[in-house]
Amino acid sequence: MTKPLVATDRQSILDGLADSWKPGEIRDLAATLLRLADSLDQRWDDTSTRPIFRWPNALSRIERNALNLAMTARVIYQQRRKRHDFLPAQFLGEPAWDILLELFMQFAGGAKVSTTSLCIAADVPASTALRYIAQLEQAGLVKRESSAFDKRVTFVSLTDQGVLAVGLYLEQH
Repeated sequence: MTKPLVATDRQSILDGLADSWKPGEIRDLAATLLRLADSLDQRWDDTSTRPIFRWPNALSRIERNALNLAMTARVIYQQRRKRHDFLPAQFLGEPAWDILLELFMQFAGGAKVSTTSLCIAADVPASTALRYIAQLEQAGLVKRESSAFDKRVTFVSLTDQGVLAVGLYLEQH
């Protein structure tokens, strides 16, 4: 068992990051850490996952191929983030699409995503991301549920309709 980090250890880690990492790399690390926190909050372990077999249709095809499609989603998402190196963020907004891509990638891995993670993934202020999440929920593409372990945390996931819509798009790329 490792000993916990004390405040001075944390500060030296942060100082090292600030000295040697680009802001985009730090944001990527923050997003990864938030995903880790989400999975810990769910008390996720891979022994609880099992395949869900449905009657053969477009949705079941996408579910079977979800990991490959998630890799495609990841490439699209990374390409979208790379644009920020060349163009001002105000010209690059499609937060709903970024949210859907993130949710699909996490769906493929069997993970739930907190609203906080989605705000980071969308790269917009929390109020904007929450507005898009509400619109996506109203359209039947996503659903929200409270964490069983921390009532302050709300998880968002794709509905079957959302999986189908994003998956069909990703199959074309």
